[in-house]
Amino acid sequence: MKEKLENIKNLKRYPEKGIIGGVCAGVSYFFGWPLWLVRLVTAFLIIAGVHFMPFLYILMWIFVPKVVKAPEDFDTTTK
Repeated sequence: MKEKLENIKNLKRYPEKGIIGGVCAGVSYFFGWPLWLVRLVTAFLIIAGVHFMPFLYILMWIFVPKVVKAPEDFDTTTK
């Protein structure tokens, strides 16, 4: 059972790959979505006035753990 838990990807921030705090990079890697798409949707939701989005981003920036170095497969996973 412990081996299965170690293979699960956890949501983390990747400041090395991010523009502000690495939150979008972490979401992109976690779901396997293109990084540009996550950034575009996030920016659109903030500009469109979705009131919870800036707070959600800030909360994720505070509470999602930071990783110093991005994994080797980051660029291939988030294309």
